[in-house]
Amino acid sequence: MRPKAIYYFIAMLLVTTMMACGGDDDSEPEETKTPTTTSSQPAEPVVVERNIDFAAEEEAIRELYAVYATAHGDEDVDTLTDVFLKSENKDIFTAWTFWAGTFEKNEGANAVSNAWEGIFRLRQGNVTVDITYIAIDSRGKDAVLRGEYKWGNQGGDLISALRKDGSDWKIRAIDYTGGKHGKQVKDLNKPAHVFGEIAEE
Repeated sequence: MRPKAIYYFIAMLLVTTMMACGGDDDSEPEETKTPTTTSSQPAEPVVVERNIDFAAEEEAIRELYAVYATAHGDEDVDTLTDVFLKSENKDIFTAWTFWAGTFEKNEGANAVSNAWEGIFRLRQGNVTVDITYIAIDSRGKDAVLRGEYKWGNQGGDLISALRKDGSDWKIRAIDYTGGKHGKQVKDLNKPAHVFGEIAEE
């Protein structure tokens, strides 16, 4: 009986060892993953939709030019300065031939303001602008305006660039020569909103 007990003991030892080691299965046990939770989930890309009311933007540009025309007639340099962007960059300018047909370009807000003071000493009268074209870019930030102006006995075509300054449109540049002295104001590429047509030059 003794040898049987030894065999029985060895068999039990083998079974216990196999159970402790997971039997003959050599595969690794699957790792249990505890889901990690955070208070903030990964952010999805934000899609910004620009819902621009182009009709309202066009109307705001027209209103700005009404103020501009009134300021000319009133010889109001302060209001004219206010409708322009306030910057000394060279892309803020007026270009004209008001001095006996001589081309002049005044760059920067201070130079524009000083130029109006000089012009008002020589030229007076009401100003009208017949707007023939307005183009606004897809962001509602830049615009180009074309029209015919009449100022006393002076008149002609003007081309103007405008830019949004916060929530207000401001004039960035005006070329009163209609582009006769080079393309001072460039047209927008692929505007999102257009009123009128550009006349063939």
